[in-house]
Amino acid sequence: MISTTPPNGVVFSGLRDMDWTVQHHTIPFYRLFLSSHLTIFKFVYTPTEDEISDETLPSITSLMMELETSSLQRLELNLPPTTSPSLGFAISSVVLRCGPSLSALHVTTPLSDAAVRHIMTLPNLTSWDARNGPPTVSDLSPFGVFPQLETLNLHTDASLEWLSFFEATPRTFPWQDSHAPPHRGPCQKLDFLESRVPTPVNAALISPIMQFHALVFLTLESACSDADGCTFSLTDDDVTEIAIALPRLRDAHFGEVCSANSCQTTVSSLIPFSVHCKDLVLLSIHFNTGNIREDLEVASMDPRLNDSPSFSERSVWLLLSDAPYLISEEDVEPVLTGFLTIFPSLEEIGGHGSEWDKLNPALRARWK
Repeated sequence: MISTTPPNGVVFSGLRDMDWTVQHHTIPFYRLFLSSHLTIFKFVYTPTEDEISDETLPSITSLMMELETSSLQRLELNLPPTTSPSLGFAISSVVLRCGPSLSALHVTTPLSDAAVRHIMTLPNLTSWDARNGPPTVSDLSPFGVFPQLETLNLHTDASLEWLSFFEATPRTFPWQDSHAPPHRGPCQKLDFLESRVPTPVNAALISPIMQFHALVFLTLESACSDADGCTFSLTDDDVTEIAIALPRLRDAHFGEVCSANSCQTTVSSLIPFSVHCKDLVLLSIHFNTGNIREDLEVASMDPRLNDSPSFSERSVWLLLSDAPYLISEEDVEPVLTGFLTIFPSLEEIGGHGSEWDKLNPALRARWK
């Protein structure tokens, strides 16, 4: 037998970018690819079983412990949930060994507190998928952590606690100049926030988000359901505060709009986005549609619209999902006129069911 494997086991010693979708029978050969020059390492393992088998666990654990991380700029570890203490330790060890070059981190398993603390201080980290909450025991404050973070994805109930963590009153560390300008980590740079955690969309959730004044993309997963009813409880005043605080919003999803139609917001909640968010392109938000024609007529006379910026150079999409809507043919033009008064460049109204579809042909006809 002739072996082509060099003594150190690495075949691709100069490998820089590695995207490995793993099958169980290839995992034992991981040493063939452990280049010391890796800048991107993406490891995806989705076994047929719900958990990692005892057969492959030792190899994956060893891979994690031996992975060279000193040059990594992007690290993605996509693994199923594991109850193995050794693998959990190994994954956290990978993160702890990452240096200042790391800019993107996406790990699907929870990390140790020590690993999270390390993440918080990485000087060039711009993107993180969070499954942990803030460290349970920590003397860190929002001041000076996540100095470059631009993208934050929240995936678990625990990860939502980061929002209140950043809302906490900042404090300077003893060794810092008390006259130095306050810096609260991602508050000034975060432009992408996505929460995939079904949760009530209310003032308590939104309050800490309003500190991220640079937000461009905001996606929230609402907890509305047929069984539990509507959990969207923002008011028109709440929405006004959001639009004023987040004027750079371009894509804004405040949860999937449900059919309960019990929300407190009215169609007037669209006006603050028209007035304050000059770059808005897509909006998904609850508002009550029970008296929509009359509500639109009132909203169309709102004096705030006199200050609305021009929407002539961009299109606006309004996503209303399951919002109930009944409209007669004679209502189409008045309703459409009302929407266009608020969003002059409205291009599409996306709602489930044939009733919403009555508006779009007339809307498209106006654009011809």
